[in-house]
Amino acid sequence: MTRLIPDWGIRVTNFGLGYILMCLVVAIAATNTGNNGLYLVLAALLAGMAISGMLSRRNVRGVRCDIEAMGEVVATRPALLRVRLANQLSTGTAQALFFLHDSLPGPLWIDPLKPGESRDVVVSAVFPRRGVFREADAGLLSRFPIGLFRKYRRAAVSSEIVVFPVPKASAIPDVPPEDARGSRPHVHRRGGGADIRTLRDFVSGDDPRDLHWKQSARMRRWIVREREAERDRAVFLVVDNVLGDRSDPAALERFESAISRCAGQALMLLSRGADVGFQSRGVKVAPRAGRGQRGRILEALARLEPIDPAQAPPFPPLRHGDHRLVIT
Repeated sequence: MTRLIPDWGIRVTNFGLGYILMCLVVAIAATNTGNNGLYLVLAALLAGMAISGMLSRRNVRGVRCDIEAMGEVVATRPALLRVRLANQLSTGTAQALFFLHDSLPGPLWIDPLKPGESRDVVVSAVFPRRGVFREADAGLLSRFPIGLFRKYRRAAVSSEIVVFPVPKASAIPDVPPEDARGSRPHVHRRGGGADIRTLRDFVSGDDPRDLHWKQSARMRRWIVREREAERDRAVFLVVDNVLGDRSDPAALERFESAISRCAGQALMLLSRGADVGFQSRGVKVAPRAGRGQRGRILEALARLEPIDPAQAPPFPPLRHGDHRLVIT
């Protein structure tokens, strides 16, 4: 795979290649003819190349580039990144700089940075897959001063970027009712569970999917089902991360698909007020409700990695009355 920022921090441009070939031609001519004028021309050409290389190296290495995510980052969806640029040179303006990132249609021009100046630039980026990214194929490019060389400096990631999986919509899971045998006692209250609490008039903010069409037609006004909360009955979403052959593309695709469906189920249940947890081999997120739990489950799914069957620990035990829903 071709990297935007090469491991070698320098590449010769087409103009630079032509300049080097011209130096070779002049060197051959000076050697064959012994002409002092050609030797002077060759010395000037080589001196210009050396000075250009030193200036471009100083121009790029004097600028620090840090990247950090702004808000949540979801795979395959545009996300905002903050690029923080700082000219660490005490003298000399950093100029002719471009910012490179694989999500950009082309190099992004950076206005000259005065000595000691810092600047923040916000760019939109797309991460193709979920996971944790501790380094980025992004950074600075400069052809300063005359375009003989392209000098690069890789950007540093301020803190690891956790990319959440893409949630896949799915049907409401078949969770046994809370009054089933073995469940914990609870107080009936309004929420987003599966059981119907009462029928009432529609108000702004109600879910249109809860409309009771027959009763609405009979009463000639919108009637909705008010559901009971499921917060006293915890639902654990489970993804088995045991993978026999990690090199099998089909198995990896099924594993990633299960993670996306699990993310969709978690978001749907949490939006209905349920207590939702997550379990996998060696991973457990305690059941809770609310927006904070949304981030905890999505982060656990983003960090989930397949493990070898021989090293797979058992699933953690459930409390009495909780329900385990295996996502495949």
